[in-house]
Amino acid sequence: MNPLPPDIRLVFEDRADYLYAAVTGPRDSQEISMAYWRQIAVECERRKARKLMVVENLGDYEGERNLARTVDYLFDLGMDKLQIAFVVGRIELVAHMEHGEILALERGANGRVFGSSSVAERWLRHGAA
Repeated sequence: MNPLPPDIRLVFEDRADYLYAAVTGPRDSQEISMAYWRQIAVECERRKARKLMVVENLGDYEGERNLARTVDYLFDLGMDKLQIAFVVGRIELVAHMEHGEILALERGANGRVFGSSSVAERWLRHGAA
């Protein structure tokens, strides 16, 4: 189990209806994504969260993206049991991340990709549970 690199920051905040997690840093990779999702899963379990907003604001991706592998990993972590709003900090990546959303939805997950935290929060509070 690899920890997050020191240049990647992950913070949590309890919000009224959900757990908020923000990940920031100058780069991204498959290993970084898996490390931060693992920490998020642990925190969700610890706090008994049922709804989650993840705001990702990372730099350029190093290596090749494998969304199918990432979705498999999220299911292995049990994240498919939560309602998850994933906010992409880099608008040019939204369409790519929506492909991951489709893969997860096809398998029964309850998550959506957003380009805006305010829209994501509205969906978490008032959208499908």
